[in-house]
Amino acid sequence: MGNDKLPPNRLIVKVFRLNNALVKQKNRHMSAFNLTSIQGDVLMYILNCYKTREINQLDIQSVFKLTNPTVSGIIDRLEEKEFIKRVRSEKDARYRRLVPLPKGEALAEDLWRSAREAEEHFVKNMTPQEAAEFQRLLMIALKTAEEEEEEQNP
Repeated sequence: MGNDKLPPNRLIVKVFRLNNALVKQKNRHMSAFNLTSIQGDVLMYILNCYKTREINQLDIQSVFKLTNPTVSGIIDRLEEKEFIKRVRSEKDARYRRLVPLPKGEALAEDLWRSAREAEEHFVKNMTPQEAAEFQRLLMIALKTAEEEEEEQNP
C-alpha cells in the first residue's frame, strides 16, 4: 500500500489548507450575525452594490464563481433570515434583483469591520511590503486559475 497522504510542502495543499482556515475563521466571525461565511460575503456584496446597480443571482454566480443551485440556496437562506429580499427587476422582468432589508442594512458596518479585522489578522505577521506582494501574487494566481477555468468551460 502506498502513502495516501500528499506531501505537506506541496503548494496546492497549502492553498487548500489556507482556504479551509480562512473559511473557519470567517464562519466564527459570521456566526455572531447568524450567517455563514459565504452568506456574509454575499450580503456584503449586495450591500456594496445595490445602490448603484441592480444585483441579481447571475451576478452572485459570476462574482463568487458558484453554481446556480449553490447561489439559490444562499439567497434562500438570506431571504429566510430576513436579510434580503428578491424583487422584480426594473430593467428585465425575467430577473429578480436582490435588495437588503433593514435587518441586512443594519449589519453593514459590523460586516465591514469584521471583514477588515479578519484581513488584518491574516497578514499580521507580514510587513506592509510582504502583504502587498502577497496580494499581487494572489491576483496573478487567481487570474491564471480563472483563465484556465474559462478555457475548460467556454
